[in-house]
Amino acid sequence: MAEALAQAVARQGPASFKLGTKAVYLPNHVVTFVRKDKSPANMATFNVPLTFTKFDIRDYLWNLYNVETTAVRSQVKQSAIERRSTGSGYFRPQSTKVMTVQLTKPFVWPSPPADLEPWNKKLWEARESVSREQYRGDIRKQLGRLARPSKDKESPERKFLRKQAGRILRGAAPGKWDQGNKEVELDSKWDPPKKRKAKSWRLIKRQSKRSVRK
Repeated sequence: MAEALAQAVARQGPASFKLGTKAVYLPNHVVTFVRKDKSPANMATFNVPLTFTKFDIRDYLWNLYNVETTAVRSQVKQSAIERRSTGSGYFRPQSTKVMTVQLTKPFVWPSPPADLEPWNKKLWEARESVSREQYRGDIRKQLGRLARPSKDKESPERKFLRKQAGRILRGAAPGKWDQGNKEVELDSKWDPPKKRKAKSWRLIKRQSKRSVRK
């Protein structure tokens, strides 16, 4: 890492502006390059720490990536007010600082990949959906609104299970449970109950009268 950085510094020519002389060892700040498709190609946006200055982002891009900037705009954005997880009042999270720099050489983002399976896109979407539902449920509990599962929209999986359960109860599929294209053998307890011949009411009534006479 240190050798690659030294080679990058050796390759770059002298800067057209005065660089800072303060050396920073073991930096712990995080700079995030934000993609904005509607921005011009010569404008780049970064999320930076609140302590960052315009000179810091200019020297950072030049020393590490040999990218020269001609102008820097800074903006501090306030975060939205949120409710505490304990339900006791509201709070405002820490603000974020955004810097937009003007580049001497335009940069065009590559087109996003069409197939997102290597990054587990479906798993990520399912996890985000569950997280949102849990968050909404917590908000309803804090507001004193009781959950009503019977009022919720029935999921496709639940509809499928309900249809299969109905088939088993009707005896249309005894001892079988469809799982996609496969049939799974069920335990004997899932077999439809056998019909038993019950004694007539008159016979039971006569027997009770005889027991009373005795």
